[in-house]
Amino acid sequence: MMLLNIFWGILGLYVLLSLLILPMQYRYLTAIKKEEAKSKAKGKRQGEMYDNMRAGELVLHENIQGNPVFFLANFLASVIYRIKH
Repeated sequence: MMLLNIFWGILGLYVLLSLLILPMQYRYLTAIKKEEAKSKAKGKRQGEMYDNMRAGELVLHENIQGNPVFFLANFLASVIYRIKH
């Protein structure tokens, strides 16, 4: 029973953290989508956009999009973005 309470506590903290991070993730996703649209308008592919990014931006992008801690926030930001756009 104690382990179950610990599990629910950790899960609750994870959800709370994800909800706190959600606005930042949504803004980042919106900015990336705008950059993709600009690159596409110039005739560039998505891969070329990432090839032209500086190393620091690539590390930041990988951490924001690939970190498992941010999974729920990324998922919710993607859902909200798809609903709004």
